[in-house]
Amino acid sequence: ALVVPADSEITDMEGLLASYAEQGPDFAIGGGSVPGGMDHLVAAMVMQAAGEDPIALNYIPYDAGGEAMAGLLSGEIDALSTGFSEAIALAEQGEVRVLGVSAPDRVPAYDSAATFAEQGIDTTFVNWRGFFAAPGTSDEKVAEYISALEKMYDTEAWEEVRARNGWVNIWNPGDDFRTFLEEQEKEIGDLMKTLGFL
Repeated sequence: ALVVPADSEITDMEGLLASYAEQGPDFAIGGGSVPGGMDHLVAAMVMQAAGEDPIALNYIPYDAGGEAMAGLLSGEIDALSTGFSEAIALAEQGEVRVLGVSAPDRVPAYDSAATFAEQGIDTTFVNWRGFFAAPGTSDEKVAEYISALEKMYDTEAWEEVRARNGWVNIWNPGDDFRTFLEEQEKEIGDLMKTLGFL
């Protein structure tokens, strides 16, 4: 998600892009990761999809999300690229306004937050997690792990945790996961090459 302070004059991505165009390199977007980390990459991805040069983005890195949020609220940065669950918590506390989310669809846990795609910015990114086995793990053992995880997805307990945190179910077992990883590697790798990290 990209967020701004709750009292910001910027209310949507159109407003953010207008402020960015007006302020140029003085407009700063911060994040709780190093340059080339996920917060930076998502901000660069959004700006690139909006027709801006991702290299020209003034990204300010912070050591962690808490420090980045303090930077936003103190005015050191104009906007913050952060994880969606952190954005929800801060928005519900009235500290920030969520301008857009990189999910392909609105997230039910906070469905007032528009997607970037809805705002004419054709980009999506979901912060995913995966389970990996050691090289040489038998096909039988891998199949057992996949079966156990698949069963977990069908439980009420998982649904409760998933809904509470605003997580999206992405189930890519086995070869589907390998294909997904290859696509992610290309997409993120291409952006990192553009930004000069690879």
